[in-house]
Amino acid sequence: MNRKKNTADYKIIKYEDGNRYEFYCELSHALVCASEHVSAKNDEEELILAWENYGRSHFNQCHKCGKWVTGAMYNPDVLSCVQCTPLEDYPKYCPGCGAKTQDPSNYCHICGVKLFYGGE
Repeated sequence: MNRKKNTADYKIIKYEDGNRYEFYCELSHALVCASEHVSAKNDEEELILAWENYGRSHFNQCHKCGKWVTGAMYNPDVLSCVQCTPLEDYPKYCPGCGAKTQDPSNYCHICGVKLFYGGE
């Protein structure tokens, strides 16, 4: 699918002295951030300016589908959104040594390997 976009979903709020941009998570559809008034030569430059100065730092782009999502909807261990790679349930056995897992922990009590990528 890999549809790379330059920005997250957005809405333009028009003003006489420049526009404001609201940027939204592409999975939760939640408003993540809004820009201050931005003014540029054309609409494309204005959008890029708003994205780079206000929006970009609040998002991660999924390396599988290309969606821009918030940290809560992103799995940094596999560089994808939770729709492409859902967070795991706690494993019963360690994938490294095969030992039965004990109290919920992110690491195996025997070999120390990371048990799963979700929940951190």
